[in-house]
Amino acid sequence: GRSEMTGSLQDKSMQGGFKFPWPFPAGKPSAVYRFKSYLALSFVGILSKSMFIGGANKLVVKNKDTLLKLLKDQSRPLITVANHRCNIDDPLMWSMLTLREFAKTIDYQRYQYCQMYHVSFSWNVFFFRYTLAAHNICFSKKSHTTIFSLGRCVPCVRGEGIYQKGMDFCLEKMEKDNAWIHIFPEGKVLDGPGRLKWGVGRLVNECSKPPLVLPIWVDGMSKVWPTHPPYYPRCGHTVNVFIGDVIDTKDWLQQLKNEDKESSRKKMTDLIQRSLFTLGERSGCLPEGSADLVEANDQSRRKYYE
Repeated sequence: GRSEMTGSLQDKSMQGGFKFPWPFPAGKPSAVYRFKSYLALSFVGILSKSMFIGGANKLVVKNKDTLLKLLKDQSRPLITVANHRCNIDDPLMWSMLTLREFAKTIDYQRYQYCQMYHVSFSWNVFFFRYTLAAHNICFSKKSHTTIFSLGRCVPCVRGEGIYQKGMDFCLEKMEKDNAWIHIFPEGKVLDGPGRLKWGVGRLVNECSKPPLVLPIWVDGMSKVWPTHPPYYPRCGHTVNVFIGDVIDTKDWLQQLKNEDKESSRKKMTDLIQRSLFTLGERSGCLPEGSADLVEANDQSRRKYYE
């Protein structure tokens, strides 16, 4: 039957919630925690880059400078949104960053200080992204919970809607640290474009500092790592990453200031959805009119639930 719309349809098979103690430290992380997180991020980053080394596969990135400028700035929260076609789009997509660029995703001012005085920066807090990850896949065991959280993956319980601890945590990081949050707002791996969940609209609308939003379209990753068994890396493929134009949400928030909370959240999500799928069209990965089609289907679905 129907369920009340909370940004996603309720999936009974996913109910049960997050079973383990919250894996992120309250307050400022200790030096030991930061170091362990640094090691986890570095290990996964190097492992991901190995998929594209020596001609195993080719990674082509368009408009990369736009992302690098945002990572250097860090004056406002950043939300990157991408389509989801492969189980490990993240972390593989961040292989686009060189090791030096990856290292600079620490607080940039600290990086400059360390460079100036030849101080090791490996103990600094990384600015590298936090990303929402399915609790039933990435956090099914205590050991998995520890590893994925050190890699800045945040538990997201499918079916619990947009008001859950993982979303609250991301919003708090944006507020306090101008954090970079990466989201696959379609909510799961799909073969084609699907409507965006409203959580991304909540992050934009409820953050006191209007975040910058950057759409990213990834094409071909499922050829490198298939979505169906057997799961092992494939070689000889090209992955294209198209980075779109930066969206300053100040303007959108101003347009929606007279809307009620729910309506504003829905419309903000629609605006981001159009930007993402329009990027897919411009990159040649989606047929022209795909953004309109997804929007029309979404409107029909909403009418069904009214």
